[in-house]
Amino acid sequence: MMQFGNCCNGLLGIVNDAVCFTVDLSNTAGVALELWNDATPFIINGTIVVENNGIIGASPTAALSVNGTPVGGFIVTAGQVKSITMNNINSIGLIGSGTGTASIRVSFSLNYKF
Repeated sequence: MMQFGNCCNGLLGIVNDAVCFTVDLSNTAGVALELWNDATPFIINGTIVVENNGIIGASPTAALSVNGTPVGGFIVTAGQVKSITMNNINSIGLIGSGTGTASIRVSFSLNYKF
């Protein structure tokens, strides 16, 4: 059972959130489709999983962008799943490249102290 109010007693509270959703991704012309951004002063760490359920050879790739910068080597082609754990996450986005539309499942866990 969750306890509300006066539960921290001066110590840091720890939060772990999990998010999962599906987006239809097409060619974004190099601009990241923003999926989440941090509007808090907290340092957020987490694991991001991207699954490309597009048709092999006929769907775009999905490249991960974190904090407005593409993550080197993190390109998910149709039929692939990739994950990465990162520190200090301020935003998460996807960059679509190629023809057609792909169904992309994105999952991420966010961990922070307040």
